[in-house]
This record gives sequence, structure tokens and C-alpha cells, in this order.
Amino acid sequence: MAKATVSFASGERLEFWAVGPGAVTISQYGETLWHVPAFEAHPSYYSYHHREAGSVVVEWDWPDAFLWTYSYDPATVAKAGIKLWEFSTDEILIRAGKEIGSWLRSDPQRPRLHFSPCRNWMNDPVGLCRIGDCWHLFYQFHPCGGDWGPMHWGHATSPDLFTWTHMPVFLHPEQNLWRLGATGGAFSGNAFQDRDGSLMFFYTERLPAYDLFKGYREIQKIARPDRRMIKAESISIVLEQRPEGVEHDFRDPKVWWDKASGAYRMVLGASIHDDPAVLLYGSEDLLEWKYLGPLYRAPPFFREQGARAVECPDFFSIDGKWVLIMGLVGHCDPDSGRHNLLYGLVGDFVDDRFIPDSDALQLLDFGSDFYAMQSFATGGRQIAFAWLFNWEFRKPAGSPYSGELSLPRQLSLDARNRICMRPADEVEEALTHAPLSSAEPGRYVLDDASIDIRLNGMLDGTRITATEAGQLSFSIVVEDQSVSVQLPQDDGSIRYAAAIAGTTDLRVIHDKGIVEIFADGGAVCGTRRNYLNVRPDDLVILSKAHVSVFSEG
Repeated sequence: MAKATVSFASGERLEFWAVGPGAVTISQYGETLWHVPAFEAHPSYYSYHHREAGSVVVEWDWPDAFLWTYSYDPATVAKAGIKLWEFSTDEILIRAGKEIGSWLRSDPQRPRLHFSPCRNWMNDPVGLCRIGDCWHLFYQFHPCGGDWGPMHWGHATSPDLFTWTHMPVFLHPEQNLWRLGATGGAFSGNAFQDRDGSLMFFYTERLPAYDLFKGYREIQKIARPDRRMIKAESISIVLEQRPEGVEHDFRDPKVWWDKASGAYRMVLGASIHDDPAVLLYGSEDLLEWKYLGPLYRAPPFFREQGARAVECPDFFSIDGKWVLIMGLVGHCDPDSGRHNLLYGLVGDFVDDRFIPDSDALQLLDFGSDFYAMQSFATGGRQIAFAWLFNWEFRKPAGSPYSGELSLPRQLSLDARNRICMRPADEVEEALTHAPLSSAEPGRYVLDDASIDIRLNGMLDGTRITATEAGQLSFSIVVEDQSVSVQLPQDDGSIRYAAAIAGTTDLRVIHDKGIVEIFADGGAVCGTRRNYLNVRPDDLVILSKAHVSVFSEG
């Protein structure tokens, strides 16, 4: 057995996920305080609560058994965050505070500007909210590996939407799904602050499932946090029965207080007789919910093009108009070959009916890597994050984590009532912009930092090409009143492009393989995630527009 001495504060907690073979013992002054004689053959969650401040001896015999391990002091975790543990054959390496940030930045492939988990799998942003001056980001998290698995809610906080403190896992599945050989768990949902200021989280629990595409059961729950926002303190089921015509897809609640009706409202993603749909529910007390009917039902051609259901619906008001945003899982656009795109509609919400200004859906991002977007209102603004994941190409093996989030975006409507997205003000304030001068006309030598490219003026004929050691990192072309983006792996079978007729503004942010494009005041956006040649050293911009290039500090 290997052993190491570790200092614990009074009340400090150790939490980890482990799989056999292996064992662990914690002792003090020769007395056993806590002991796991043998880890189970499937991943399982373990926790140890330390009694009195002091040093303990930790003994273990199989370092690879520990899949995700951290400790924290409940009294100080809000400021200090968790301490990451890493077991080896003869020692425990513990990182805390700024050491975690330095370790994350030491990964040359990890984006610097975009949030990512310390380790393992992350997907949808969930439960987004702001409490006082602290931003809270929750996210779908699989603590036991770099692939999707039983879902938990990870948690991080920030003073500025840019610098993140990693927190303990907030929500767990109601059962050990690994033991059952099943998938499911704590799926997506939103934070809701009631009129009295009380905060709660609505979310979907997928009960133990044995098929990813059919036959599963999803129910809606409400979780109330403890006073320190560390863990869900109480969890209740609020909705189990599905309406007629709705089969297994029944998830991702968004809840709000509706002034017009004087009651609570909730939307859910689903399908009705195989047509992707958004369902509307009402409640007087947040606990008993009544089905009010479909808020939106997609035209039949979406079903015919592979769309299985709506996921992560978002419904909110901006400047007196109502905005519906939804992802159509399984959909393949026949014209471009892109999958799982995000669409929006703008209209009015009257007597529990959504009346779109037009039946034409607005494509919110012409890439295929901006998905499961969630927004929330704060200070008169609508802030949003989305999951960045390449549906066509998986991350190469060997990385300690998988999944990033987009830059936080601020949503608005323009004069034509189009949904617009641009980087949030906090991101602009947090970043240090260092202007780059061109080594020769239109050519810039890049270091290892992220870059921010801004063009204003005549965009037609613009070509932006970034390379690493002569190999393509990304290319953006504006021609024939269209903007398109190409990455190294693209073979032409899928076209990533959008119309920008008359547009005079274009902004591109590149961060270690993440490309985010904003044009036409944010009415046109495109996001791609690439894993090849992610550290470009050469940038060439040919354009009639005025060009500014910044390196992010």
C-alpha cells in the first residue's frame, strides 16, 4: 500500500469516484478513521467527512482506481474552490487555488478563453444564474471518463464570466447507473429565482435507460440548494406524466413567472407524434403542473429530415417581444449536410399562445458546434452559453477532458427583429487586447495566444487564412454575399456558410481550435471546433475592409 500525509481542515470533505480493483484507508494517530476495503467493480461515488483539523495518513493500492477526486472545506469553498487530487504509485499531488489555473493553462491544446472542465466529459450548460456579484455556471458532467455517461451537474463560479473557480459536483443521478449498466441521470434544466428571491433549479432526470434512442423515461424535478450553494439540499419530483402523443423525449425545462397570467410557466422539449415540439405547462405553486398544449410544433419536413425532438428549448422576452430558441436533435439539413442546428423565432406570447412574426426559422449559428444554448436574464440583459462540440469529429484520445463552452454571449433584437448574439460586455472588459502589426501587408506572425480579428467596410472578396507550420488551421471566405469557414478535416461534404448580403462588419475569435464568427451586428454567427493545427503561427488577411488584429493576453 502506498501512503501519504494530507492536512485536513475541520469539516473538510473528500469526494471521489472510483472503480475496482483498489482500496483506500484514512487514519490518524494509528486509528482508522475511514476505510473502503475494496472498490466495486463498477464506478461508484464515495465521500469522507473529516472531524477535527489535523494531518491524516491516506493509504491506497491502485492509483488508476480513482477516476475523479477532490476535497473542499464547506466554509471556504465559495472563495477557494475545490482541491484537485491526483494519485500516483507513491504520492498524492494536490492542486488548489491558482495552482489549478496554472495546471489547466499548461495544456497547450486547451483553449484559454473558453470554459472547460478540469477533467472528464462536459456537455450542456445548465442552471445559469447570477447571485449578487457572483456568476454561477452549472454543466452536464460525467465524472468517470472522457465520454458521455451517467449525467451529473458540475459547477463553477466567476466574478467576471472569464475567471472560473471550480466547485464540488452539485447534482447526482438518483441511482448508481453504472451498477445497473444503464445511462441517464441529472439532465438539463434551468435556475429559477422566485418573486421572494428564493432560488431553485428545475431539471430532467432520465431514469435508468438501456437504449439511447427509444423507450427511456424522463421526469421533471426541482432541486433547492443548500445555503452555501454547494449541493442540492432537497429534491422533489414535480412532473412525471407525459401528454398524449409524447413518447420518450420529454425534457430540459425552462421555468418563469408569467406576469400576464399571474402564474408560473414551463416549456419542455419533446416530440408530438414524432414531430419535434415545445410543450407549455402552467402551475400555481411550482409543484403541480398542468399541460396547456404545444407552444410550437415543427413542420413535418423536420421529421422527414431526421429530427427526433426539440432539445433545450429557451423562451424569454426582449424589448416586448418573445423569443423561442430550440435545438432539433437528429436533424440533418439537406442543403448543407449540417446536423443538429439551433433555430430561433420571434413573436408575441398572448393568452398562453406563441404567435411568431413569421413562420421562417432563423438559423442562429451556421456552424455545427454551437448547441444546447441556455440563456438567463440579469440586469436587463440576456446572457447565454452553448456547448461546443464537433458532431462530425471527436476529440483525439489522450486529452484529460472533453467539451468546452462558447464565450458568453449577449442576446438582443435588431431593427428587423432578428436575434443577435455578440460576446458579452464582461468578456470585453476581462480580456487584454494587444494590437498586432503586420510583418508585411496582410500577414501577421502569431504567438501561442488567442486572436481577435475585426473587419469593417467592404467585405466581399475577403479571405482569412491561418496556418500552423504551413498546415491549415482555419480559413474564412466572403464571396457572392456569403461567409463560409473551412477547417483542416473538411472534405466538402458539409458546407458551413451563411448569407451576409450588405454586411459591413465581421469579427472572428480563434482560441486553440475554437472559431467563433460574428457578422451583421451578431445576426449571423458561426462556430466551429477543430482539433488539428490549433496553434496557428501565421495569419494572412486579404480584404478591402479595414482590418484590426489583436492578440489576447
